[in-house]
Amino acid sequence: MNADIYACIVGHLGLVAGIYDALGIGEVIDQALPKNRHHKLPHSIVVKAMILNTLAFCGQRLYMYVNFFKTVPVEHLLGNGVSAEDLTDDVLGRTLDAIHKYGATKLYNAIVNYIMQRQSLGTELIHVDTTNFSVHGKYEGDAPDSTDSIKIC
Repeated sequence: MNADIYACIVGHLGLVAGIYDALGIGEVIDQALPKNRHHKLPHSIVVKAMILNTLAFCGQRLYMYVNFFKTVPVEHLLGNGVSAEDLTDDVLGRTLDAIHKYGATKLYNAIVNYIMQRQSLGTELIHVDTTNFSVHGKYEGDAPDSTDSIKIC
């Protein structure tokens, strides 16, 4: 196949796949969601496939992933030995189940933490949304007028 045609087929998906690999996102996913069954693909490859699919073929059902990956060079984007037929709705569903069991927010935080430790992003301030925290209980004697209140420091 002509290299120019190949580059056109890969398009922006190649950039995203390369950044995914360069940032080590797959490493974090494999550590958090180890492959413990006899399926062929690790969860990191399936997540990468879902990201690529979402960027080009969004809104489709899981069973349609195979059709999308028949139109792109799968091995180039996802790794040697990976084919479109490996990305069945069962494989995708098992990965989504594993993410749910682990916790999507917990996985996201692990990925972000890993990237921030490896990359020099110049982070000086981290925002914490405190509206999600609540305090319950009775606080006696904090107010000068002897009313019960919380002392904000």
